[in-house]
Amino acid sequence: MSSYRILPAKRLSRLILPLLLAICAACTASPKTATSIATATREPVAPPTPTLTPAPSSFPTGTATRQPTRLPSPTPGPQSGEPSIGDPYAPELGNTGYDVRHYHVELEINPGVAFLRGTTTITAAADLHNLIEFSLDFAGFEIQELLLDGAETAYRRDGEKIFVEVPEGMAAGREFVLLVRYAGSPQQVGSPFVPFFNHLGFQFLGQSAFTYNQPDGAHFWFPCNDHPRDKAAFTFDLSVPTGMVAVANGVLADVEEVQNRTVYRWENAQSMATYLVLAAVGDYERIDSASPGGIPLQHYVFDDLRPAFNEAADVTGEALDWMAEMFGEYPFDAFGFVTTRLIRASLETQGMVLLNEDMLNEETVIHEIAHMWFGNWVTMASWADMWHNEGFAIYLSLMWQTRENPGALNIFMQNLEAEVGREASAEPLGDLDPHRLFGFDSYQRGALMIHYLRQEVGDEAFFEALRAYFERFGGGVAAREDFIAVFEEVGGLDLDDFFFRWLETADYP
Repeated sequence: MSSYRILPAKRLSRLILPLLLAICAACTASPKTATSIATATREPVAPPTPTLTPAPSSFPTGTATRQPTRLPSPTPGPQSGEPSIGDPYAPELGNTGYDVRHYHVELEINPGVAFLRGTTTITAAADLHNLIEFSLDFAGFEIQELLLDGAETAYRRDGEKIFVEVPEGMAAGREFVLLVRYAGSPQQVGSPFVPFFNHLGFQFLGQSAFTYNQPDGAHFWFPCNDHPRDKAAFTFDLSVPTGMVAVANGVLADVEEVQNRTVYRWENAQSMATYLVLAAVGDYERIDSASPGGIPLQHYVFDDLRPAFNEAADVTGEALDWMAEMFGEYPFDAFGFVTTRLIRASLETQGMVLLNEDMLNEETVIHEIAHMWFGNWVTMASWADMWHNEGFAIYLSLMWQTRENPGALNIFMQNLEAEVGREASAEPLGDLDPHRLFGFDSYQRGALMIHYLRQEVGDEAFFEALRAYFERFGGGVAAREDFIAVFEEVGGLDLDDFFFRWLETADYP
């Protein structure tokens, strides 16, 4: 969301602790029992092939010895995916046992009517041996049909999870297709992470509708592996009444008239976290242009907001090119804003940003563009690390404001430091209470930490490390340990104490 847990002192323990936490994650239902995250999903280890050790040979030299008898490798027993991806901060989210490659989301949407008909087709690959059951995040709706590789299969629902049986078992690496057809009114349930909203997911507002997913709202309108660690490509077919316009992530691939409805197909080829997924419907006007460096721009704006939008978004192309020069080429096929009403928040949905009618200003524009790199291109592996997204977005906004007078940035940061001293919580920045996740600490304290990091390593190493970070992890997911390791490698410094102080304690700066 935009404008709207420790690192031990020794490097070795930083490598061991994530593994221990991943093992413990399955034993706890509390998001606060651990504060680091595993860098990757733990793979099951197959038992070693047993061998018979021969007795010492008494044969003369040159006489053939009997080779040990090798027993056949045991067949892996049946395995089930876990209904948690293993993020200690939000253990209720995500699932293991498979990796989603592609979502095809088909929706029939009528603005002003809180009812959806949908079909979501998920292409995924098993990543456990002999997978016999896996789960998805999905809340509400009547499931009208569920097919695994084109055939009906047994499933059960438990809270906000669907558990799907795999009749024959599935080998690791095998690709499969799951189709879920559903209909109903989306559940409107408050999120513990966003207490200032009534609910996440679909928002129906008279003659417009849009989705607001961050961090846990996507599974309230389509079945998915709802955690940033499992990114995938997307195709959207959005059917709306004729005369309305439907917008999603990626590029508009096709528009088809079907009776009194129009179907908009959007293709998003780059991998994307579920919280960044967008569907928006309204009487939009499309505005096309390009940045000076050639990045395609595609905006969808309500007619009455166009003058204010044009003024606020005038810097979009220049800002995109400015960030691309610092961090590397803009990573997506196009960039755009889509305006929304009533909800006073904007959101960095990938490549197509939700921009609220009350936030049509340059600061918000720059903030959301920064998220294209920090959050979208490299996505955090745990929701505990919101400072990664929001701290950089705030800091880059300040850098933009002072780009022609860089020395003024220090004045901004001195004022920010005083504000942090007055307003920040006494909780560790890397282990905030869920209701503070989108609050002052993640944004302002996060930005202050980043400024101090820049001072710690120096300007040259700071920007070199960020470019190396995006080159290494772009398009994927990075853990806190990954971010730290790049800065230590490039800067040639041990930053354990720095990050421990900022992320694991409230002793700052």
